Amino acid sequence: MTELDSTRPPSVLASLNLGEDGIYTGGQGDGGQEHERKLRGEVAAKAYDDYLGEIAHHHSIPVMDAEIDRFLATIPTGGIIVDVGGCWGWHWRRLADTRPDIRVVVVDFVRANLRHAQTLLKDDIGRRVFLVEGDATRLDFPDACFDGYWSVQTLQHIPAFPAAIAEAARVLKHRGSFACYSLNDPPLIRAVYALFGKYWHRQGTIPGAFWLERMNQNQIDTVTRTFGVAPRQHYSEVLFTPEFGLRIGARGNWAGRVDAALSGSGWPRLIARQHSLHLTKPGV
Repeated sequence: MTELDSTRPPSVLASLNLGEDGIYTGGQGDGGQEHERKLRGEVAAKAYDDYLGEIAHHHSIPVMDAEIDRFLATIPTGGIIVDVGGCWGWHWRRLADTRPDIRVVVVDFVRANLRHAQTLLKDDIGRRVFLVEGDATRLDFPDACFDGYWSVQTLQHIPAFPAAIAEAARVLKHRGSFACYSLNDPPLIRAVYALFGKYWHRQGTIPGAFWLERMNQNQIDTVTRTFGVAPRQHYSEVLFTPEFGLRIGARGNWAGRVDAALSGSGWPRLIARQHSLHLTKPGV
């Protein structure tokens, strides 16, 4: 792909204020997440020497790199993506090599997370990647302005899930790509927890923590109603199970590459850690 002129910020940011720290400020919704914002802020206040090493404790980098590549293949030349809940922006660290023609707007409601993104992504900030402090339930962007909507394990923490999906549908262009990843509710893993008498959280506030709602039929129905089309269901991180100490998420890990190849539909739903929804917004 040919790199496009990206010396000026995309027009979708025109109504936002750019702070002296290089981060834009967007709308703040009322998603009932003040406690989570506080907890996330405490985590973000820490210093990290190895960003990808830290990420590999919570996500499989080989798996998600493969997922990103599939998503980017659906984005037109010169397209623009919004990453809602993008945190450190690590999904886009290879953008200069894989799709230098597109730009990404990373939205997160914890400003300190976006400062970490500046450290991790370096020169890509302000050129290919733009950072916005904002809320998934109130995106301060024009209607139908993004070619892609990407969100990984963020909307699962929002009690006002329908409001977040409504915003996704609003800002996405017709024929734009939607991808939303949440934790799966795998029957076999749930059975193992029950066998050993361990607590398995499916929906609600985690004691002492924040809201978590694993992917379920109500959420799928919400996406279907909002977009007017049923999403394709996909399962990933089939082998990556940090809860059981199986940490194969490091960059370049051979088992992680095998895991990436196992992602798909069908049997992976029984054990996969992630359940995602994918669709193309109808229209012309």
